[in-house]
Amino acid sequence: MIGIIVLIYGVVLGSFYNVVIYRLPLGKSVVGGRSFCPACQHKLAAKDLIPVFSQLSLKNRCRYCSEKISVRYPIIELLTGFLFFVGYHLYGLSWEFFTHAVLCSMLLITALIDYDHKVIMDSVLLVFSIPMVFGIVFRDMSAREYLLGAAAGFGAYLAIYLLARLMYKKEAFGFGDVLLMGTTGLFLGSGKIIVAAIMPFYIALAAIIAGKLLGKKVKRKDEIPFGPFICMAAYITSIFGNQITDFFGGILL
Repeated sequence: MIGIIVLIYGVVLGSFYNVVIYRLPLGKSVVGGRSFCPACQHKLAAKDLIPVFSQLSLKNRCRYCSEKISVRYPIIELLTGFLFFVGYHLYGLSWEFFTHAVLCSMLLITALIDYDHKVIMDSVLLVFSIPMVFGIVFRDMSAREYLLGAAAGFGAYLAIYLLARLMYKKEAFGFGDVLLMGTTGLFLGSGKIIVAAIMPFYIALAAIIAGKLLGKKVKRKDEIPFGPFICMAAYITSIFGNQITDFFGGILL
């Protein structure tokens, strides 16, 4: 029963995250003003804002102008609920579940904004890192482990950022990715951050290969947002980081 409540709560939060993902990069308030249709600008009534069900009942079209609405909105709502449910299944109602939910929320919002606008919002990283800092300070967590994770993540990607800039004579690797990896390290700690720092390159390579197999051409000059790959790697590492580390450690030893 509690798991279902957690799932529903995640779906409702996912609806709010849709607002954040759309409005924040445009400089609009995420808390003020009623929701509206992006096509006709008509303000939405309460019956239009029921997560998942409203859009499905309208067959992905606006009630007022019949313009098609992206199916991505209910997908994000359901995905948020699923991620929260997985966290509850793994950790129960605990501090670990709370930090898992915060991390997943940060990664989801960051990945989609970067995918849409090719920018990582510092404000998102700051807001979602505050609960983790609170936990370190007030819950007697190992400050050294998590601060070292943040420093290692930031330092590793800062080196890549500077090296890429030196090689290409321009910013070929976004500084937002450096900040994202540093913030990710604050959540994952020193034990998992190395896996999280390396994995995005393999995920990106796999995505490029898959795209080519599907006929999508990727040119060298194309700007590919790297944030979504970091976010996917961070989530995988948060769940399976210890197993991955033990597996490769066993091979090396």
